[in-house]
Amino acid sequence: MMMNKIPEINRARGYFVYTSDGKRYLDMALEGGRLIMGHRQKGYALALKNVIDKGILPGYPSPYAYRLKQAVKALLGKECFVYLFKSEERAREVLGSDPINDPIILILPVPSDFAPGVVVSATELDLADEPVSPVILAGAVRAVYNLKAFLAERDYSEWEGLARACAETPDANTGKWKIDLPYIYPMCEPDDYPAVWDAFFEAGVILSTDYDTPSLLPPSGELSEGNRKKVLELLKK
Repeated sequence: MMMNKIPEINRARGYFVYTSDGKRYLDMALEGGRLIMGHRQKGYALALKNVIDKGILPGYPSPYAYRLKQAVKALLGKECFVYLFKSEERAREVLGSDPINDPIILILPVPSDFAPGVVVSATELDLADEPVSPVILAGAVRAVYNLKAFLAERDYSEWEGLARACAETPDANTGKWKIDLPYIYPMCEPDDYPAVWDAFFEAGVILSTDYDTPSLLPPSGELSEGNRKKVLELLKK
């Protein structure tokens, strides 16, 4: 498996992860987009620590449930009904399907192990919130407000030329990638993807280990010119 080829990671920052022996990799897997803002997003760890320091770890009623609902409404820019569950898996179990339009399960910009299930609906549903640890909720609140600011400021202009080239000539000098900024999707055969993944990994870039899950290009300005050129060269092979 491709995941087994990744060495032990002992720290991460921005769009890079670092191994125990000091080797740096550009992380374009970013957990399928959950880490679209990169590793160690501003204020997230502090939000967790503040609640841990208060000692309220179990899922007792807390103000963080209300705060998360308000953050979701601010992110979406509309009034809606928001229901909270212990996990996304639990939310899907309660809904009985994987909804696409309404209601939806909102994927939060946090690692999956730290993500409560958030169901959003335009109409009131016969659902009740589940108790969720205030630690998890506080981190989610910070992450949602971070995402709101990120979406307003994000800049992927450095990649627009590549995206246009892939759209116009997907089979010529683009490595058969489909690009919907910031997401990139492999257009090779699934059986060929491990070899593509290996080529990137050998060059110090980690792609998604799942063919069906897109990788992501970091925002403009997050990479040096040398790193951008390296990614461009890899995508064109």
